Amino acid sequence: MPDNGAFIWDWFWELRQSQPPGFSGPVPISNGELALWCQLTGNIIRREEIAIIRAMDARFCVENEKESEAIRERETAG
Repeated sequence: MPDNGAFIWDWFWELRQSQPPGFSGPVPISNGELALWCQLTGNIIRREEIAIIRAMDARFCVENEKESEAIRERETAG
């Protein structure tokens, strides 16, 4: 990501840190949590930035599930 978009990474990880773990992996960031985060931090987020954070979050959840599945496979194989 270009340097001028680094703040989006920071925002994403701030949002992720407040997410409780789900039973089967990370829970996607909800609209309510995003709105509350904006209210608490005072950050003003544009539609495009929300779309980027949503895409990052979706990819994070998918990759986390792949990693969890690989761990389960290794544990059952060994």
